[in-house]
Amino acid sequence: MADTAKVTRYIINPSFRLTTTYLSVYWHEVDAATVSAEGAIAVPGRYTYSSASGIELMSEYHDSQLHIIYSPVTDFDTPGIQKWLRLLLKDVITSRAREILPARVRYWEQQKGIHGTGVKIKKLRKNVLGCCTGNNEIHLPPFLVIFKQEWMDGVILHEMAHYLHKHHRKSFWDYLSQLLGTDARKADAKTDIALSPYFDYYCYLTS
Repeated sequence: MADTAKVTRYIINPSFRLTTTYLSVYWHEVDAATVSAEGAIAVPGRYTYSSASGIELMSEYHDSQLHIIYSPVTDFDTPGIQKWLRLLLKDVITSRAREILPARVRYWEQQKGIHGTGVKIKKLRKNVLGCCTGNNEIHLPPFLVIFKQEWMDGVILHEMAHYLHKHHRKSFWDYLSQLLGTDARKADAKTDIALSPYFDYYCYLTS
């Protein structure tokens, strides 16, 4: 009998924790009447999820903090709520990535004295954590911004090493080691990210 692939279902609810350098997510439980009343007030950066029974969820984003407000009766198993939460997180993560990642590339270019032609933040294939085009444009996936700074910088410097070496032969790893200031083969940020227990979840959030 053929093996059946195991499908993991991710549920976004108050047990989801995200506290990083560039984005933190906070959950707040209040009574249903408060969610409904406050959600009805239009405020910049505030978004709501509504159903036939009224406003069930509310979010506010400011200063790199996403606050999600819910009530004791919020049913997080509802498909509509899960879709809303995933799209909310995807939009916020992508927005932060577009602010932070190009700036971080520019920072390292200044520090290392090498320069490419630009940076694009875009969804890549699941196991591709970054790429450098033939004309030295770096492409980075949005979820990179919610991994720890050390890994983010490691991926960026990996792609910058491709400005000069369009391969993964010894000269590439030697040059990347020079950029990192340590042995690149022992400090492989891409492998650390791929093996992280959060990798699949973060891919899901930004898919």
